[in-house]
Amino acid sequence: MGGDANDAINDVLFMNGLGFSEENIAKLKHMSVLEVKEIINSNKVNISKKKKQNTIRDLGNQNKWKDAPPSPEEAKEIGKEAWNEDDINQQEYYEIMTKPSKEITKVDRSDRIGEDIELELRLNNVKNEDVIKKINSKEEWKDMIEDLDDFLDDS
Repeated sequence: MGGDANDAINDVLFMNGLGFSEENIAKLKHMSVLEVKEIINSNKVNISKKKKQNTIRDLGNQNKWKDAPPSPEEAKEIGKEAWNEDDINQQEYYEIMTKPSKEITKVDRSDRIGEDIELELRLNNVKNEDVIKKINSKEEWKDMIEDLDDFLDDS
């Protein structure tokens, strides 16, 4: 560690950051405890005076409309510049969309765990008796699976 004053300050701050006591720093650097305390306290003051950098805020503050939005005329002009009709080839845009070659059939999700059978059947205007039958069949199915699990666990 060098004999330069800045090196001594950096060494003191480094050792303080590592958790050395002020007395130990003073002994190691051949300084008085008062000098070590002054260096540490002056660094605390310098850190508190520094402006904290916030990139997002700084970038947002560069916006010319940060205090007030653009006028309706300006906004319309911005829209015309940004979304020019000639810029987007509508035919090419719709050609890249996925078009299934076969019709996609609906999937019955009523037997999945967590599905609300009653709600789904009511939304599909199914009769109350059918709702009760569906619920009972699901309960029977659950009971059969639990019995099978118990049987497999026991064997």
